[in-house]
Amino acid sequence: MKYTLLFFSVIFCTACSDSFINHSVSFEKIGTCSNETTTIKMLSNISGERYELNACIDDNFDGKNYTVQRVGDSIVVAFPKKKASKAAFKITIDIDAKPVYKYIVLDGNVIPIVQQQ
Repeated sequence: MKYTLLFFSVIFCTACSDSFINHSVSFEKIGTCSNETTTIKMLSNISGERYELNACIDDNFDGKNYTVQRVGDSIVVAFPKKKASKAAFKITIDIDAKPVYKYIVLDGNVIPIVQQQ
């Protein structure tokens, strides 16, 4: 009996964890890279934040070879930059993460996140 109670207690405690990062990306190739500065748009809603940016990354980007990870109070999004042939992409990233993060690093740009009350 006590092992059954212990088993369900462990399952309950691990199921109640509120730490997560859900993310998805959509992208569109828009041409060749230029030396323009990157503008990043952010839209917050009930299901997280949406970031829109133009990035100069590998020509064969397929939406699978990028990483999103939590580092302290920041979310770091890294795109592949290995090949010599680059192309400009319009990228939309949806991120829903808990606990709340204070900074996001997109394509090397550190953006402070200001929570509105």
